[in-house]
Amino acid sequence: MTAPVKDGGIAEQMVHRAPDALLLVDQAGRIVYVNKAVTTLFGYEARDLLGQGIEQLVPERSRGIHVRYRNGFSATPSTREMGARLVALAACRKDGTEFPAEIRLAPVSQGGAEFVLAAVRDVSDRRQITDELRAARGEADSANKAKTRFLATASHDLRQPLQTLQLLNAALGRKLADAACLDLVQRQQAALDSMGDLLNALLDITKLESGGLRPNPDVVSLAEVLADIRTQAGEVAAARGLTLDVAPATESLMTDRVLFRQMLQNLVNNALQYTREGGVTVTVQRDDAHLTIAIADTGIGIPAAELERIFDEYYRVNTPGARPRGFGLGLTIVRQISRLLGCAVKVESEAGRGTTFTVHIPVANLVEPTTRRATLGGVTVDRAGVPKPAVLVIEDDAAVLDALELVLGLEGYPIRVADSAAAAEAIFARHGAEIDVVVSDYHLGDGRNGLELLEKLRATASRDLPAVILSGDTSSVLASIESVSRVELLRKPVDARQLILMLEELFGAAG
Repeated sequence: MTAPVKDGGIAEQMVHRAPDALLLVDQAGRIVYVNKAVTTLFGYEARDLLGQGIEQLVPERSRGIHVRYRNGFSATPSTREMGARLVALAACRKDGTEFPAEIRLAPVSQGGAEFVLAAVRDVSDRRQITDELRAARGEADSANKAKTRFLATASHDLRQPLQTLQLLNAALGRKLADAACLDLVQRQQAALDSMGDLLNALLDITKLESGGLRPNPDVVSLAEVLADIRTQAGEVAAARGLTLDVAPATESLMTDRVLFRQMLQNLVNNALQYTREGGVTVTVQRDDAHLTIAIADTGIGIPAAELERIFDEYYRVNTPGARPRGFGLGLTIVRQISRLLGCAVKVESEAGRGTTFTVHIPVANLVEPTTRRATLGGVTVDRAGVPKPAVLVIEDDAAVLDALELVLGLEGYPIRVADSAAAAEAIFARHGAEIDVVVSDYHLGDGRNGLELLEKLRATASRDLPAVILSGDTSSVLASIESVSRVELLRKPVDARQLILMLEELFGAAG
């Protein structure tokens, strides 16, 4: 039996009482020294281990590979962790139970002989915590996926009644002649537009978090966006005795129209919410690098300690005089949208002296303005004397289908309607030659979609039939539609003005 290596004095006591289990092993793999922690950890007395092979402390299934590890260490000795980065290590107690181990190795020389010092630590608690964290993360991922599936399913049902309201409101505006009534309809339309944008933003919050939402770039007039916000937020400001001043703007930019408007709308709404007197001012400035939109209020301000937290989910400023409304998601959505659109949002504030949010848009995003214009009762398109295109409308929701038929019929479009893909194919088989444009919901039930149906109708007609596809989730449809010619995509709830304009443009291009 090999005698234990000894060292007198304080050094020996330090090693012997070290909290980690320390073993000294010779070149033949025999244990020549163990400290007190070894006997506690492994359940052996020191005399039972001295002179025995180190493999006695290794699970039987791993002893062969451990010998190779030991020989490899002898060939290239260095202080390092034993294999733990590649494989999980385990050690074996006297009673045969195993525990996950962390093992550090170091070469030691004494009296011309070479040894290996092994420090062994039981990491069961750490492994349990890691496993629990991994399980918790798995549960969180599953919960997020379930939430995404729920929102995807719920979004269709939630958008449908709002879609019907928007279309019926547009039809009502087409029938009214009284200026005061038309003004009310226009205000109601602005409220419905804002509601639709808010619904879209709330339903997209999960995708914003996960990076699954793709912007739908378009040429956006800043003046039109600010005018919409002024109309919507102006009434809120007036009801609270506040002013809302919005500076004129002439710039246009390439961005996602809905997301960009939602970002600015949230900032204006937030400013009004935390302002008791005075008002909110929106200004636009441009320099060589950025177009900057500033939303400044004379409100209660934000304490310096809370500035870093205002963009957190469900967080609302805890300031006396505040009138918290909503769920505290407005600024969270602002931050996520800004990152998605490549903008920067900054905030400056002082408690009791107001707050200013600034949105910085790179000048590279600016484009020449377009001349596209729409009105509530129709579209400004120079096609005098040209007959309206005949439209086949396909929608599986009866209320939305009726509203689409009413709106387009009031605009003078010859309409045929179908409540399913099968019904659309039957109509097209009889009247396909008379149909100029297709308007179809993307999801048509029975696992079918509007794009697949369009391809089938085109094959039947042997022509490149133009179409407008309606979808509540344009980000998921966009990839499929990019490769299809003469197809436009509109997000639900659809603005009747945009739909009519798009039909005119498609048919104009067809003619």
